[in-house]
Amino acid sequence: MTIIIKRFVIIKINKLKNMYPVVSDPNLTGAPMGMDYMPPNMINGPQNFVFIEDPLTELAQSSGAIIRQDIELLEILTGCETQNRYHVFLQSPMGLKYAFKCNERSDTCARCCLSAECRPLQLIVRHIISLDQLSGDLAKIFARVDKPCECTCCCLCRPHMDVRLADSNICLGSVREPYTCCDLDVEVFDPSGCLRYEIIGDCCQVGLCCGPNMEKLANIRFDILQNRVPVGVIRKLSSSFGEFFSKADSYQVHFPPQASPEEKMMLIIAALMIDYQFFEKDNSEPHHHRPYYY
Repeated sequence: MTIIIKRFVIIKINKLKNMYPVVSDPNLTGAPMGMDYMPPNMINGPQNFVFIEDPLTELAQSSGAIIRQDIELLEILTGCETQNRYHVFLQSPMGLKYAFKCNERSDTCARCCLSAECRPLQLIVRHIISLDQLSGDLAKIFARVDKPCECTCCCLCRPHMDVRLADSNICLGSVREPYTCCDLDVEVFDPSGCLRYEIIGDCCQVGLCCGPNMEKLANIRFDILQNRVPVGVIRKLSSSFGEFFSKADSYQVHFPPQASPEEKMMLIIAALMIDYQFFEKDNSEPHHHRPYYY
């Protein structure tokens, strides 16, 4: 059994070396956006990132985004649920640029007693413009995401996230998980409540139907549809070595070509909604896409 585990680890390490090659450019300029590239793991310490000045302008020029969740060492060591942290990189014509840091704010009791699907929380999205702002709360708040507590039952009280710009308090829209029998779906609404995008994850994918460990090893695809026509993709990427032993995940978003900056921001939040609703659980738990109270 020990020999089998060692061989598995060696195979996984070799696979990761091919999947995440070392990028010679420390500023990540000109780095590809393909499936074989990921930004540096934030746990490795300070990096020489390229930052942006105007988030909405940069979103207008971006073709996609990569979201990387921090590996929480305290959570791994103690097993206690901690507040999630995410880093968002935008794909611009000049390459990947660091844009946002998203910090979860939630009550300890809610994290310990409620499932991730229904627990209330707030995500603070900060616009990062320098390395000094990567730690602490020095960066300017760009947006706030509120997820209220919902006692979900079938089609009643569905989980949702409301997104507002911090400066003007303007509502960008909301992201909602509808009730479905099998597939993993999320819907994106504009400020007036009109449906803009449907995001559908086929439940028959290998990463979803072959146990929780395959969820970490395989890429999982979520198609972005507008009027039932595919216009973009969100992918949950296969885990790095450190992510495999934690709840941390990474996502890649390919924006629809005609999406506005506000809609692109909502699709980034939709990827975070997918993480909380479907993948924020212990790897040792039985693999259920729907909580028991559905």
